[in-house]
Amino acid sequence: MGQHAGPPATSRPAAPPTIAELETELAHAATANGAHDLLGRIEQLRMKDLAPTTSLLLRRAQDDLDAQRPLDAVQDMDDALLLQPDIEVLWRNRAQARLAAANPDGAVADLGVALHHDGRDLMAWKILVNVEEIRGDWQAAWKAWQHVLQLDPTTPDAAHETERLRLKAFGQPT
Repeated sequence: MGQHAGPPATSRPAAPPTIAELETELAHAATANGAHDLLGRIEQLRMKDLAPTTSLLLRRAQDDLDAQRPLDAVQDMDDALLLQPDIEVLWRNRAQARLAAANPDGAVADLGVALHHDGRDLMAWKILVNVEEIRGDWQAAWKAWQHVLQLDPTTPDAAHETERLRLKAFGQPT
């Protein structure tokens, strides 16, 4: 009795990379240009599941921010989150709107939700650094900055920013 080899192997195209795979690639990027390209691809993937109405609200919120109407932007993001509360990037965007509307505590709360969904969201960590600086919590800003550096080692002016935040958080070395 002979061995039967089964059906011939068919080559399927490789599945596109996931956000997690691209984030891992970003953490090992060798150049700022490579990191920038990866960030663009990650952001596209984050937006791919937005419903048309949610996308419209997101664009409207950005227009409101550009026109210096942060409270309108927050309302647009509230509406977007009612439609799709499971989309991490919407929490991050509302955090930006809340920050522009002088509500840093609300921004921190939204970033907490965003980072709970994806703890490797570089943009959320960068916003958190900014928010914590505004709140005057330099140690929290320092901790968030450590995540930024871990996620994107090609961050521009990293050495200068690291030293600036270290001094703000911990003071002059003795």
